[in-house]
Amino acid sequence: MPTIVTNCSNNYGPFQFPEKLIPLFINNIRHRKALPVYGNGENVRDWLYVVDHARAIDTIFHNGTIAETYNIGGFNEWKNIDVIHTVIKTVDRLLSRPEGTGLDLITYVTDRLGHDARYAIDSTKFQEELGWEPSLQFEEGIEKTVKWYLENETWMNNITSGEYEKYYENIYSKR
Repeated sequence: MPTIVTNCSNNYGPFQFPEKLIPLFINNIRHRKALPVYGNGENVRDWLYVVDHARAIDTIFHNGTIAETYNIGGFNEWKNIDVIHTVIKTVDRLLSRPEGTGLDLITYVTDRLGHDARYAIDSTKFQEELGWEPSLQFEEGIEKTVKWYLENETWMNNITSGEYEKYYENIYSKR
């Protein structure tokens, strides 16, 4: 079977389930809830905007070599605390709040045992062989992401309310 394997870094963008760091923090900042930061916030992650991930898969599908593995990364390594500060600054600005309003929401919590200090992907091979690179810098992607979540509060409320679980219970309990 002709296959190609891809590995990617942390994705972010519209429609991400709100348990993930960026949508969770956008929603919590909006509603003035605590922002739980693991350890000291120094864990490092490479971030990739979801549309860039989709573009990368399309590039690999059309131009990749069968039986190869491609790493898809954003060339965007950030400490979690810096991501959080960027999200806070963006949400505060877009909600017309004074800059730094959300900083008091940061709450340091005990890190998970065995939690990796760094997740990163080296996309050099993909970039050199297929000419791919992300279209957005992190700050641009965060701006688009925050705007999307702020403009789609109903979607977020439906997900966080648990209403979707009732839908599945109703559908599958009839079988």
